[in-house]
Amino acid sequence: MSYHFLKPELGHHLASVGSTNEWIKDSQLVPGSWVVADEQTKGKGRGGNEWISLGDERVIFSGKIQLPAYDISLPLFSLFVSAALLKSILIFFPGLEGEISIKWPNDIYRGEKKIAGILIESEFHNGIYTVIIGMGLNVYGDGVPQDLKTKACYLLDEKPLEGLTERLTFQFIQEINSYLIHLMDQGQILQELIWIEKHSFLKDKAIETEWDSKMIRGKVLGFDEYGFLILLTEKGEKIELMDTSPSFRVI
Repeated sequence: MSYHFLKPELGHHLASVGSTNEWIKDSQLVPGSWVVADEQTKGKGRGGNEWISLGDERVIFSGKIQLPAYDISLPLFSLFVSAALLKSILIFFPGLEGEISIKWPNDIYRGEKKIAGILIESEFHNGIYTVIIGMGLNVYGDGVPQDLKTKACYLLDEKPLEGLTERLTFQFIQEINSYLIHLMDQGQILQELIWIEKHSFLKDKAIETEWDSKMIRGKVLGFDEYGFLILLTEKGEKIELMDTSPSFRVI
């Protein structure tokens, strides 16, 4: 079973859609297909939450790939997709190095506020994962709704040149495909994790979360080869977190 990467020529554009992730799941759309939409009325976020795309310039994207199940850690792949988006942004805006970061497991932050979210959904059948990659990026806008001002912002403070969102999208596709190749090489995985840790929002921060039915606090040390967050607790114990809990917060 070979990998089915995203193919630039299998793109679709929609003026409006309920959810790009739901649309791309259609069995008639072969792996490698992807879609962008101008508007999304029922965007999906993690944990059943709604994703709200902001601004006049934005990217609303979903793609479909297939992978042999034995070759992939889904938490690691989710982290790699976040890194693919961050690398794509920095190619066009290198001056934002140090200002934008990956907030594990799959958000992009500018400073202390969210500018992008990623939702990975997967189905397993006969040893194969069909993976849906959903991404929303708030590129530019005149304002943020009052109830989101403390949580969200835009990638840019000034309106970008025409065509930027399209170029960002194609670069994102290219970076995702590169990371799929990295998944096949343990040495490449470790090298990419070093880059991700350097660009991690949580680097050296203290967090509080629920783990093993109790609340714990600790310092973030980095990530393991499966994409889990490594935490050093107040008691000196190293634990690995696969995902955030509703109580997860930086302290």
